[in-house]
Amino acid sequence: MRVLVVSAMFPPNVLGGAEISAFNLASWLLRQNNEVGVLMAAKSPEEEKFGEIVDGMKVWSVYMPRPYPIFAQGAVHQKYLKPVWHLQDHLDPRNRTRVSKVIEEFRPDFCNVHYLTGIGHNVLSELGKRDIPVMYVMPDLALSCVRLTMFRDGKTCERQCWPCKLSAASKRNDFRSVRRIGFCAPSRANLERNARFQALDAYPTAHILNANKYPAPTVVRNPSAKVRFIYVGRLHAAKGVDLLIQAADMMNQDLDLSLTIVGGGAEEEALRQKYGHHPRIEFTGHVPLQEAINRIAASDVLCIPSIWLENSPGVVIQALGMGVPVIGSEVGGIPELVQHDETGLLVAPGDVTAWRNAMQELVMDRARLGRFQQNAAGRANEFDQDFIGRRYVAFMDRIMNFEGLPVH
Repeated sequence: MRVLVVSAMFPPNVLGGAEISAFNLASWLLRQNNEVGVLMAAKSPEEEKFGEIVDGMKVWSVYMPRPYPIFAQGAVHQKYLKPVWHLQDHLDPRNRTRVSKVIEEFRPDFCNVHYLTGIGHNVLSELGKRDIPVMYVMPDLALSCVRLTMFRDGKTCERQCWPCKLSAASKRNDFRSVRRIGFCAPSRANLERNARFQALDAYPTAHILNANKYPAPTVVRNPSAKVRFIYVGRLHAAKGVDLLIQAADMMNQDLDLSLTIVGGGAEEEALRQKYGHHPRIEFTGHVPLQEAINRIAASDVLCIPSIWLENSPGVVIQALGMGVPVIGSEVGGIPELVQHDETGLLVAPGDVTAWRNAMQELVMDRARLGRFQQNAAGRANEFDQDFIGRRYVAFMDRIMNFEGLPVH
């Protein structure tokens, strides 16, 4: 088949796990003898590409008409432009015009949509006009929330605010313009959450892990008297990094441990100013993927302190596949990956004391930590890319054979 992958962010432009997952699935489909095209957003007009072959894929990198590109979405000085940005992302007819040219040039048999924010949700109508079947992958809650997270003011939203209702209605109108469309998410929790606000029951749906294959670590974990905790990801309020550092700070000073914070983001500077002097804590900033993997492999415990409805964090799968147990918040898709008291510990999200206790338990009980490490290593086969890739192909076949609903 000719498969068009639509993802506003796509390597080498990486800010999070969604674009890495899009690349991994696209690469796997390419190895199965499919022809793969990629539509992504360019950072600037100078970076545009029009059908160039990159890593065996035909790439269109298009600069979209916005006050600022998707890659600058967290910049504080641009907050006042957000309403204009979102209106263009939902309604600007130039989104459709530019994407229509790509569709006409590549002529896909199938389209995998991973990340439409930054390209324009209204481009779905161009696929609908040509009756191209679409697999809509949901790495977040963008289908239901303009913030992508349903998280605001430090807590999960139980209902939609009026901007999200308007956005969701517009997106619903867009996907209803496609006769054959199916929705999948790497976590059951996110699938159910989006289905709750978008009434997806009439469409094919599936819960499938990301078909990721990460580079193998180039280092080994050496024995250490110190328990080495690590966080890898964006530094954003919803990720709970601040409370993780607070928990480490509360632990008995006689305990031998370290906490490495790997990643950058909107909260990085504030966290560095507040905790950068702490002798137990190291901030690395953003690092290349291989270095992040090596740092996880050389650590003893991965921490995922998210306080929002985290989907299916790829970093958890990476860690478990390398025999690194996980302490994670009991929220979203994290409990679907971490088996409590088997491959790690699940902790109430946002509870600093509970996090302190969980970390302290593993520092003081090395035998228990060793058992977790053995159990984590035993789960590596569950994340085999070929196994997961075949599940995606089966779901794509299901969408292609779906009789479809009347288009709106």
